[in-house]
Amino acid sequence: MITRFGIGAAVFALFLLATPGCFSEEPLSEADKSLFLRAGELARYGFKYQNADGHEKFSKIRQLGGAYQLTYEFQAPAGERPPLYIYANVFVAANASDALMSSGAENIGLLIGLKASGIEEREVSLPGDEQGKLRVLVKGGKPLGNVYTVRDGRKTYALVLAGLYFEDPADWKELLGPKLQQLAGYSPA
Repeated sequence: MITRFGIGAAVFALFLLATPGCFSEEPLSEADKSLFLRAGELARYGFKYQNADGHEKFSKIRQLGGAYQLTYEFQAPAGERPPLYIYANVFVAANASDALMSSGAENIGLLIGLKASGIEEREVSLPGDEQGKLRVLVKGGKPLGNVYTVRDGRKTYALVLAGLYFEDPADWKELLGPKLQQLAGYSPA
C-alpha cells in the first residue's frame, strides 16, 4: 500500500500547484459529484464498505479569475478491508492555456510526492485516448494503484487510485469513460 505520507505529499503538492490565487468554497451539486469515480462504484471489484458515503470528502472552489476546482477524496475506514484510497481533481480553467498549465502542475505535484515515497510509474497505452495518460504505480516491483490525467480544452481531470489498479485499457475505459463523457459537457456554474 502507498504510505499515507506519499499520497498526502502528492495530494498536497497537487493542490498547491493547481490552486493559485484567492478562492471561495461553493456547494456541490449532484452533477458535480457525478464527475468522480467514487468508492461505491468499485463494489464489483470487491471494494465494499459499510457507509462508504460517510468517508467521502468533496470540495468545490471558485478562484478569483473564474476557474473552478472540484475535489473528491475517499480513504477506506481504519480496519476495513480491502484498503482503498481515491483522490480526484477536476479543474475548469478560464481558458485552455490555464488548463494546460494546471495539467502540467498536477503531473509535477504527483511526481514529487510519489517519487519521495519510492514509487515508480509505468505507463499504460490507451488507444483512442490521445489526451489521457494512465500510469500504474509500482513499488518494489508490486503494482499499487493508478494515476490518470487528462486535459480536454479548458478542463483537466486527475485521479489517484491506490489499493486497486488497472492495466487493461478496455477495463479502464469502461470504468472511467462515462465520467469523461460527463466532463466534456460539464459546466461548474
